[in-house]
Amino acid sequence: MDVQRWIRTTCILLSTTLCLWLLYVAKAVFMPLALAGMLAIVFTPLCRWLERRGLHVVLAAICCGLVFACLMGGILLLIGWHVGKITSDLNDIRLHFGDFLDKLHVLAQRWGMSMPRDGVNLLDTATVGRVTATLLSVLINLVLLLVYMIMLLTMRMHIRTFFLKLGRPGTNALLDRSVGIVRLYLYGMLLIIGCLWIMYGVAFSLIGVRYALLFAILCGILELIPFVGNITGNTLTCIMAFTQGGGTPMVLEIIGAYLVIQGIQFYIISPLVMRHQVNIHPLFTIVVLIAGDLLWGIPGMILAIPALGIVKILFDQSEDFKALGFLLGKSPKPGRQTPSRRRPSSVR
Repeated sequence: MDVQRWIRTTCILLSTTLCLWLLYVAKAVFMPLALAGMLAIVFTPLCRWLERRGLHVVLAAICCGLVFACLMGGILLLIGWHVGKITSDLNDIRLHFGDFLDKLHVLAQRWGMSMPRDGVNLLDTATVGRVTATLLSVLINLVLLLVYMIMLLTMRMHIRTFFLKLGRPGTNALLDRSVGIVRLYLYGMLLIIGCLWIMYGVAFSLIGVRYALLFAILCGILELIPFVGNITGNTLTCIMAFTQGGGTPMVLEIIGAYLVIQGIQFYIISPLVMRHQVNIHPLFTIVVLIAGDLLWGIPGMILAIPALGIVKILFDQSEDFKALGFLLGKSPKPGRQTPSRRRPSSVR
């Protein structure tokens, strides 16, 4: 019996390794599909609400796609407007940025390090070409993402029936719990991002950071990448403070605002919003973020935490891997029911 168990476990691990290799090789296919699946989970309640109002499933899915397109379009237009303002002030920014690099060079010499003194051309031909190519790639992926999301919404019951036809006991409850956990995590992250937009916007405006709304949006969106995203966003804001001539006092104020906002998020907002999600140990959260970055880059880091939550649920339901599920983190207490258990029909 032990030999059969180890053979089955080895086959599962080899299959997992093969799947990960396929995901890496064919990431251009699977990455937008996975992101579209995450968005479809978010928009499923809206789609079902429209269907209950008499709309056909295809029209309901298209309406959800239009809502997503309007939201993304509004964010992109707002960012583009601020980027246009930054371009108009590019000479001033380049001047202050050059002063910042000179001070950094002097500091590096004091510590015995060397760095080039060459100025940074913020708008050379190569940079413009790379930025243009990146924007076109992002636009194409967004259109593909929108099409995938609409298709997944229209065939969501077909996909659910496929898993149910596999015939394994408890598949229905497992699907409800997995989708419910992912949806709760994503809704919680969206709510946290909205709160961060408000707090960062107010803080950066009071400090006097130029283009405060742009950097507030950037810091909030980067919160999708735990641990790394918020530090990256605030680092960019500090660089902007140097380039506008704010100096060390403004940078210290930005760091202080970051610490206060992160404290509010960690001790007040997150416990209220994320109390029903699967608890993953921070060690494995960092490991899976690094793995997601190696696999798919930034989209992989965004998808890493929900994917790990589903993997933990699968481990908890398997006798062979229940110990690994326990190692990943604590499961919710039996007496506390998540919303997905109270309303299993809402996750279909």
